[in-house]
Amino acid sequence: MPGPSGRRAPSTLAALLVAAMPGTRPVAVGEARSGRDDVDAAVVHDDEEGVWLVLAPRTPPASTRLAAETEAVRLLAGVLPFDVPRPRADVELGDGVRAVVFPAPRGRPIDLTRLAASPAVCRSVGRTVAALHDVTTAVVERAGVRVLDAAEVRRRRLDDLDQGASTGRVPPVLLQRWEEVLDDTTLWDFSPTVVHGDLVAERLVVTGEEVTAVLDWADVHVGDPAQDLAWLAVGAEPETVDLVMESYGASRHGHVDEELLARAVLHGEMALVRWLLHGVRAGDTAVQDDACSMLEQLAGWVEAEAEARRLDQERATTESDADADADAGDADDPDDPDDPDDPDGASDPDDADDNGGDPDVANVANGTDGADDADDRLDADDPDDADVEAGAQDETGAQDETDAAGPDAQTTTHGATTDDAEGGVPAVDAGDDPAGRSGTADATARGQSRAPVDEPARSPQPPG
Repeated sequence: MPGPSGRRAPSTLAALLVAAMPGTRPVAVGEARSGRDDVDAAVVHDDEEGVWLVLAPRTPPASTRLAAETEAVRLLAGVLPFDVPRPRADVELGDGVRAVVFPAPRGRPIDLTRLAASPAVCRSVGRTVAALHDVTTAVVERAGVRVLDAAEVRRRRLDDLDQGASTGRVPPVLLQRWEEVLDDTTLWDFSPTVVHGDLVAERLVVTGEEVTAVLDWADVHVGDPAQDLAWLAVGAEPETVDLVMESYGASRHGHVDEELLARAVLHGEMALVRWLLHGVRAGDTAVQDDACSMLEQLAGWVEAEAEARRLDQERATTESDADADADAGDADDPDDPDDPDDPDGASDPDDADDNGGDPDVANVANGTDGADDADDRLDADDPDDADVEAGAQDETGAQDETDAAGPDAQTTTHGATTDDAEGGVPAVDAGDDPAGRSGTADATARGQSRAPVDEPARSPQPPG
């Protein structure tokens, strides 16, 4: 049973492994954070180089939720082209609570900071997420998971916005930014899919350059596919996002909506609000301060981006005005050889303004007389006649320029691999009441949102 702190010691979970799988001999054990307050987790190594994840709910409701997740993952295992954690054994703890044992998959978690260096892995990520989103929703609905339509997803984000505003600790520039996106109903016309619900780089396990397993399915449900791309939209380099989304769009059998990335950015940024709200509910000032620090950083990034766009607009306007002035100057220049009203660059011999009103003065710009009397012609051989030379050149040019414009690592639920026995990255449940800072919140903190919410810098390929 749980100790005085409410948590079971890792050694206790190792004993549960032996109870569930008699004959197993643990040789090393480490704590793994489940990402929820009501489930204990440990990583156990045995004497045959096996690595096991032991999950032990503390309450009957927590056990019920874990059972639903386990059933959903079991159903998904039969239709997905990659591995998912499947329970190997379980053991009764009393009061209807059961501990569950999962084998840890082979491979290594993806490092988001190094993802850009591997285009092949980027494309594999796109195929992996697309395969999940193409699964028929009825597959997981049979397991009793949550089903959220587009209106419900939007309502939950609006609730996050209102509750975040009520704390008085969310920068106004972010509240306004998110409110504008949430008010744009065209962004919320999407078809729900099966979603992982808390997908981040560290949940994706690769072998070589191929994603071979996806971990931590505690928040699997039917909802907005953009939620599974939030970590990418807010934390990855633009080139990485482009590669993943190109592969995703080409691999999807279902429709890819045009606003997918815009919503992904919103989900990623608002994960920081949910982290703040978790800290408020738990009375944890450290979590609150952590969330506020990340929110302030994000607000600074948003303001800097807005200022950069304003300066770009001013520069473009100034250059456009300069071009217009130059064009107007060309039209007014009587000596402009490109003047359409004077194609040979010569002055009109009948125009008094061209020769000062004297018909006897020759227009030498084109070597012709300015009068009809041949006797009035300038004699080039006469030393008394002045040499007259005329020439004008108008040089104008302008070129438009436009500028393209918490906690340390933790493993959630099943979040360990044989290459990471001690656990992985902080995983905040991207759901509505995270028990830890989500991987998406971490990605936002690292990337400070690569694309504006209202004007995504990139779009899925094919369009939509």
